[in-house]
Amino acid sequence: MQQNTDYRKKIFSATFLVIIATLISKISGLARDQIMAGYFGISYETDAFTWAYFIPNLFRVLFAESIIIAAFIPVYTLYLKKGDNREINDFVSSVTNIFILIFTVISALIFIFSSPIGMLLSKISGNNLDISSFSAMNRIMIFSLVIMSISGLLTSILNSHNKFTVPAIAPMIMNVISIIFVVLLAKNIGIVSMAIGVIIGSILEVIIQLPGLKGTGLKYKFNIDFKNKAVREIFGMMVPIMLSLGAVQINNSVDNFFALNLGAGNTTALTFSWRVANLPLGVFSVAVITVLYPLISRQAANDNMKGLKESFSLGFREIGYIMIPASLGIIILSSPIIKILFERYQFTAADTAKVAHILIFHSSGLLFFGLLMILNRMFYSFKNVRTPLKVAIASIGINFLLDWVLVKFLNVSGVALSTSIVGAINVLVLLIILRKKIGYLGGKKIILSYLKIIAASAIMCAIIYYLWKFLSAYFSSGTFMLLLLLAIIIIAGGGVYVLLTYLFKMEEVRFVANAVKGRFSR
Repeated sequence: MQQNTDYRKKIFSATFLVIIATLISKISGLARDQIMAGYFGISYETDAFTWAYFIPNLFRVLFAESIIIAAFIPVYTLYLKKGDNREINDFVSSVTNIFILIFTVISALIFIFSSPIGMLLSKISGNNLDISSFSAMNRIMIFSLVIMSISGLLTSILNSHNKFTVPAIAPMIMNVISIIFVVLLAKNIGIVSMAIGVIIGSILEVIIQLPGLKGTGLKYKFNIDFKNKAVREIFGMMVPIMLSLGAVQINNSVDNFFALNLGAGNTTALTFSWRVANLPLGVFSVAVITVLYPLISRQAANDNMKGLKESFSLGFREIGYIMIPASLGIIILSSPIIKILFERYQFTAADTAKVAHILIFHSSGLLFFGLLMILNRMFYSFKNVRTPLKVAIASIGINFLLDWVLVKFLNVSGVALSTSIVGAINVLVLLIILRKKIGYLGGKKIILSYLKIIAASAIMCAIIYYLWKFLSAYFSSGTFMLLLLLAIIIIAGGGVYVLLTYLFKMEEVRFVANAVKGRFSR
């Protein structure tokens, strides 16, 4: 029992570090979006940048991130268990060189055909895309695909060696560099300064992770061994993992097409909303998954079903503990959040109202997006890629149908609602299949935990709502005063929520408190 308690404390301690590091990165990302909104507003110009960045980012998620993180970690973990350094070096070098080759070719092709791609996107969207701006920025950023694939590989290696902090904070570099380039160059070259910042920042993102390889025993070799068993295994899993983990990005592509068809600025508005909603998701849920996934992979490799189920239950409850109050809080405070973050210079009050309305529907799916992460990883830890693939393919069709229906009633907000509904469907289907596959998942414990979370969140929401309604009359409409008021309300609401969950004797908050206490006591 003591051993189980110690291992959970270690998990929370590592998760705490990842949360802090990821939070810094996400805040820098919001700062980048603030700069972009202030300098350029939401327009055809920003839509062009959004699409120009979306394409390399889509390939990064579909190929590099999905394959490397989902397929690489379980296989690499098995090799670490064997302890054969020569075999590990051959395997890692082969994978690295194959990815560099593949993504260089893809990047070169997109670079060459950037203008035709822009014409196609514009035609599909009813001629609502600035083709010239898109092509210029896409060509600048496209080779970031190669660089970010290397960054993803480095992250997977470091995470497998229980090194989480630097990989979590590395994306901050790109955001900071993008901000610097906009501030310095926007007056002369406009939004192209954002694209230059992305490519320079991605290079620095790789460089900052390289020192972490010291002590791993890895030595890079300029060779490719297609006969290597591990290499064949990873690339045998490539297409299913690419489609299943990339379903969110494919759905985002569909969403962006519908948004672009609705007129200027809608793609940017949808993107801003998603990034705000993604702050708690990207900080807390990703932190939990980042720490748990290597552990889950080891437990699956050792056929430790009891430990695997405990890890799943822990992750499932921790994601709910954070995502439920976070999503409800964002829904209630969506307007002031967007106003404070973006409303200045070229970003108007009408833009605030549009993005805030979209944010309500994006936030309603945060819990499901978080749970989907751990469910997919559970299947991948068993090297079962077919089940998530089938669910992902079905979700793409459902999302397209829901987008088509809901935009007629809710305009661009219907696109966000569709994404949330699809997330909920995916979680339900995968949960049922997983339950049939491995049996009892600790459902009673999870349900009891969620009931307590919902009760505490309901009380927190009432307090947040009435505090905002009462106190907003006494604060000026200036950005600083609104930020101060929002901070007071969030701290008060969060404090009440944590206190209630502590009084409810929830295991999740007690372990988090112990981990934080232990971290600062050192």
